[in-house]
Amino acid sequence: MATQLVIDRWVTDRCSDCGSCMTPHYTQKKHKDGSVYRIPYYRCTKTMHFDNSACSVKHVNADHLERTIIEKLAELSKNEAYLKMTVEELNGDLERKVEPLEKEAERIKKRLQEIEQEIRRYVKALGQGTISIERLETEISALEVDKHALQKQWDDLERKINESASRDFNAEVLQRTLRDFQAVFSALNPPEQLEVFSAGFIGH
Repeated sequence: MATQLVIDRWVTDRCSDCGSCMTPHYTQKKHKDGSVYRIPYYRCTKTMHFDNSACSVKHVNADHLERTIIEKLAELSKNEAYLKMTVEELNGDLERKVEPLEKEAERIKKRLQEIEQEIRRYVKALGQGTISIERLETEISALEVDKHALQKQWDDLERKINESASRDFNAEVLQRTLRDFQAVFSALNPPEQLEVFSAGFIGH
């Protein structure tokens, strides 16, 4: 996820003319012997929703686009300053998203503690003979319902906070990931490379 977010900021899969997504396609051609072969390309999705006149770019040769992206990824893997800056921005975004969750979790935790204190006060009041057993059961039953609902909310918030914490980004890890990707990608054959782009970078 972190790698994809950084790539999204550095490499665009948008049409340079209209800003629509580019999506993988094939066109079929025939050899002189009659056998069919496919030529991959990336098509502007705006031309799919309307017609070819909707965008001046229309489509881009797959080899050209993929070569450009690989070059951009190579640049990105060497740009430590940009990676560090982007990671700091992403982590800042995460912190801003988590902050209201943490405040809400703290509010619920405080209310849960108050409910426990209220339950203890009712039990103490029963022991002192200031309330009846029927009143005790009614009040504690209502408090237990509130406690159960609040506990469920608190557990859900804690899960979301922990999930956000586990997504904390690291510039060095991203840099290694990008370099590893280049090495692996170079070892793939053309159809496999196209599949990687279709699944990971284009039209996601």
